[in-house]
Amino acid sequence: MSHTRRYGNNNTTSSRNRLSDRDMMVDLINTEKHLSHLYEHAIMESVNSTVHNAVEEFQHDEHENAYTLFKVMQERGWYNPVGQEQKSNNKKTFNVKSARRSQSGIYGRSSSHNQYQ
Repeated sequence: MSHTRRYGNNNTTSSRNRLSDRDMMVDLINTEKHLSHLYEHAIMESVNSTVHNAVEEFQHDEHENAYTLFKVMQERGWYNPVGQEQKSNNKKTFNVKSARRSQSGIYGRSSSHNQYQ
């Protein structure tokens, strides 16, 4: 007698456990970023020029792969660099405000006016 277990509809289970195309692309680009980071450490710490050059080539390949993934994701609207620009603009605004504060001094006085001189 054959003993077989069934766990519901196989089609439902497989579709429920399947990653979307977007999720797979996000996973791939994050993997490329991670590999590039690891290669960077290997390049910086390699004492042998042959190994150094080989790992640089690997890293270059990872950069090309990541760029290809980036373009595909951007075309499909899955990777939005505008959000990155917004973060950059916020950082620039913060730096400008910080520079203005340092010019006026901590207490709102001119930096040339220091009561402790």
